[in-house]
Amino acid sequence: MFTLDTLLTMFISFTIEIIVAGVMLIKHPLTFRFKPYISIPVGLLIACSGGAFSIVFVYSILKHWNEVLNVVFYTIPILTIFCGFLFAYKISPLNLMLLLSVAYTFQHMAYQSGVIVLDTGLSTQIFYGVGGDINLYNFFYNLILYTIKAGVYVACYFSIARTYVKYSKYILGRWFVITLGVMVFLVVNVVNVYVAQHLYTFALLRGILSGTIILFCILFDLVVVGGFRVVEHRQESTIIKATLNAKVRQQEMMESNINFINMKCHDLRKELKRLKAKKGDLKDEDFCMLEESLNFYDSSVKTGNVNIDALIQDKLIYCNAVGIEFTSLVDGDAFKDLATSDIYFMLTNIIDNAIEATENIEEKEHRVISLTASRKQGVLVIEETNYYRGKLVFNSDGSIKTTKEDNQKYHGYGTKSIAYVVKKYHGTMYYDTKDEIFKLKIVI
Repeated sequence: MFTLDTLLTMFISFTIEIIVAGVMLIKHPLTFRFKPYISIPVGLLIACSGGAFSIVFVYSILKHWNEVLNVVFYTIPILTIFCGFLFAYKISPLNLMLLLSVAYTFQHMAYQSGVIVLDTGLSTQIFYGVGGDINLYNFFYNLILYTIKAGVYVACYFSIARTYVKYSKYILGRWFVITLGVMVFLVVNVVNVYVAQHLYTFALLRGILSGTIILFCILFDLVVVGGFRVVEHRQESTIIKATLNAKVRQQEMMESNINFINMKCHDLRKELKRLKAKKGDLKDEDFCMLEESLNFYDSSVKTGNVNIDALIQDKLIYCNAVGIEFTSLVDGDAFKDLATSDIYFMLTNIIDNAIEATENIEEKEHRVISLTASRKQGVLVIEETNYYRGKLVFNSDGSIKTTKEDNQKYHGYGTKSIAYVVKKYHGTMYYDTKDEIFKLKIVI
């Protein structure tokens, strides 16, 4: 039989543990609904006061402890914490439901770990060791219990929470989240309460039940993280495919523009020869300057692949305009086993990434890009080299983390897009970043 004071103490402990677990799973910067000095205290007040009042009210009606009161006792705080978080943070109800479900698993894993250690035999040994002193027993009991809980929370933070925060920008399906939330409530709360009540005198069975629920919580958290990763993969694939389609359309337009420029260059060269023969009012140096300008825009890139010619020619024109020396030695026939769209997609991202890095360099002698591609021993080998400034940070999948401020949109997909094509053809990709020289090597 629990007294009202005992229940309120348990409520405060339970509520604080859920709030701490919830805070571990939410991004702090720029997520408060109001100013922090308003959101935090009012959110805590809502989370704690409503639950405490409800428990006092329910206890005054039921008067004695039973399974129903136990379920209500753990349900009301979750609802009031939900309201408190909803007031304090800019988070949708659906995402908050998922967040608190994961937080509930953290709290329950910590609690059940304490049950396994303390309530299945060890506590008797502690009690016996202190000579039956109840106060000393309570001190050691709580010390060990909260040490265990703190250890579990630390483990949850490093194994689950950091990954959850990383992927929490993705949105899981509504019914997926609702199903998971209901499942946690039924297993962790209702089933556990009713079963535990009937296993109270069986320490071994309680330990088995606690271990089973811990495994359930771990599997639940893994399912959530796995769901985030599936959504991430789908969104990245969608973005990559959308970008690919846009690049293909751009390539068609660019090829048309290059053909038009070549035609005009041809016509103008003929006209220059005619004017030069007449001499006219133009001086020889004027003709030389005009001819040099035309030579640059003439289609001097000859790789053996008209699509690669158009791409490199377009990039050469841009690099010339911004003062970057771009040299290329590309064998178009080496790409014969790749789809045209994949060739364009991969080379465009390789060159665009190099241009972006090189544009940030002030020294003229370091504004240099080199690109080679050929077939060696039956495989396609692509190598690109450029200088860069700053520090490159790599993601866990091997792609380079963007240094752009607007990193919530499509930035950072350059290396991911290259890796997408390389993986499609079962190739490999290598980076070398020594001495602020970036070297990329792709073997397909």
